[in-house]
Amino acid sequence: MKNLSESELAIMIKVWDAGRPLSFEEIFDSVKEREWSEATVRTFILRIMKKGYLESEKSGRISLYSPKVSRKYLDRQSQSLLSKLYDDSVQNFIAGLYQNDALSKQDLRELKNYLEVILEES
Repeated sequence: MKNLSESELAIMIKVWDAGRPLSFEEIFDSVKEREWSEATVRTFILRIMKKGYLESEKSGRISLYSPKVSRKYLDRQSQSLLSKLYDDSVQNFIAGLYQNDALSKQDLRELKNYLEVILEES
């Protein structure tokens, strides 16, 4: 299965989070903050369908879009990427992001706070 682009992934996350089939209008409304045109969103949806992540079903005159794969599939793909590129080391992954300026010091502070909350809960 081909990887999703960042934009395609943004749409898939909206579909997964909905937990039910969505119409085009619902998908379009859910990504309004991106300021994409309707044509752009339609193109992304078609690409996602061609990659096998999304399917459509007619309900009267409306097409409803639903995921063909669970979000867990993506989680497994992420774990595989971590394994292949960073020897299963989250530390190496974070260090790589920071060294390549993909993470700021503020991002690291937020990550630290998040991890502290998780550790307190367990």
